[in-house]
Amino acid sequence: MARRGIPQYFLYGEASQDVDESFLHVESIAERSRLHDWTIRPHAHRELHHLLLVQRGGGVYVADSSRQEFAPVALISVPLSCVHGFDFKPRTDGWIVTASGALLQRIAREHQELGWVLDEPSVTQLSAAAATQMSGLFESLVGEFRGHLPGRRIAAESWLSAILVGALRRKLELAPDPVHMRSPDSQLAARYRALIEANYRTQMSIADYARTLCVSTERLRLACVRSTGSAPLALLNARRLLEAKRSLLYTNMSVTLVAETCGFADPAYFSRFFARSTGAAPRSYRLRN
Repeated sequence: MARRGIPQYFLYGEASQDVDESFLHVESIAERSRLHDWTIRPHAHRELHHLLLVQRGGGVYVADSSRQEFAPVALISVPLSCVHGFDFKPRTDGWIVTASGALLQRIAREHQELGWVLDEPSVTQLSAAAATQMSGLFESLVGEFRGHLPGRRIAAESWLSAILVGALRRKLELAPDPVHMRSPDSQLAARYRALIEANYRTQMSIADYARTLCVSTERLRLACVRSTGSAPLALLNARRLLEAKRSLLYTNMSVTLVAETCGFADPAYFSRFFARSTGAAPRSYRLRN
């Protein structure tokens, strides 16, 4: 159940297994959480994404090294591979939808703006009107998931798409996104970030990434800066830094092994990079946190 020391499950408490590309599961928050005394310890899922609708109770959401408090009614997103946990207040309830990364990628392929909902861990508090609408969408998805009517799979995926659109609209209400998600720059940057996810443990250079994407390094730099505000190397290093923090916080790996895991051939260089980025040496960061 461990991926390099970080607990990894299928569904929480269940042994890790291959995920079907169309996997979709719905259960109440209380259903599983009460079995674990309302505490879901930090863990990860390789190919699963969670969306939670908290309708009663509240608690704390831990995502990688951040902590966010939430109260009802809240919509919580847990991206693929994110190390996450929850400290729920007793009798917290609502719904948790779990979908495979392949299913969500298929839905988002035609609607790239949904990446804003799927790519980052988030807690979105819902207004009374948004809460009523979102509750109806989740209830409809639950009905199809638990029902036996013809076409239930198609209908369930449609309700999941509607939930994602509702989440996007609420995020836009709270903080309008100035980035044009369908622009060529954004599409190239998204492809680059997907390539980083698959290769950040290696020592691929930015030139290697550009060649794989069939563009020049300058074209890749312009696309990343225009759509994300960061250069390609900064995006790569941010992903490596995130994995380093995860490994230091949630495993007992040595600093040398953490460096190797994050694509650094030289542990000393990794330690300097980490200290420059966080203000603390790797061992100090682990002890402090």
